[in-house]
Amino acid sequence: MSDDAGLSRLERARREVADNPDSARAHLKLGTLLLRAQKMAEAEAELLRALELDASCVEAWVNLGGVKLSRFDFAGCVDANRHALEADPDCLLAHYNRGLGHLYLEQPEQMVECFGRVVELDPQHGAGHYHLAIALHALGRTPQAYLHYRRCLQLGHSPGADFIREMEKYEKSMVKQEGDAAVVELGPDGPTDGGADGKR
Repeated sequence: MSDDAGLSRLERARREVADNPDSARAHLKLGTLLLRAQKMAEAEAELLRALELDASCVEAWVNLGGVKLSRFDFAGCVDANRHALEADPDCLLAHYNRGLGHLYLEQPEQMVECFGRVVELDPQHGAGHYHLAIALHALGRTPQAYLHYRRCLQLGHSPGADFIREMEKYEKSMVKQEGDAAVVELGPDGPTDGGADGKR
């Protein structure tokens, strides 16, 4: 029977680090398990050690961003995921998590960049469409936001109640505009208000 029998995954990961102190993958594995266990200080130390050993380790940068996000260090989250994207420009999770950092920093322009890339990489990403809709609406680009809002609903994502109300207001405004347009008639001299006698 193996000496590791009966040990938890976390205990085995600690032993692996002890046996291989210069292995970036071992520190990454331990840091990831510590992150899942909500042991943030230990997780950060292991992830930073992994990055000292291998600065191109995308997973370590992304998980470090997760630690930063959990501590409300949104700028740190953005920066960690920026490093991840330098190593792998197509890392969807890094784009998504970086976008979350910009969300909490109230930076909609950067959110559009991040979540736009998310839905480009995965058009079926409901949360990506939702957050892209939030950013576009914040920038006053509500017609575009509405399209992504509808798409996130189609994909089964549940938007926040406040944003649903904002989109419902937009829907009502569209219905009103369509109703107003319906009473405009084209007479021989141009548009009229559609009165019974056709007079303006």
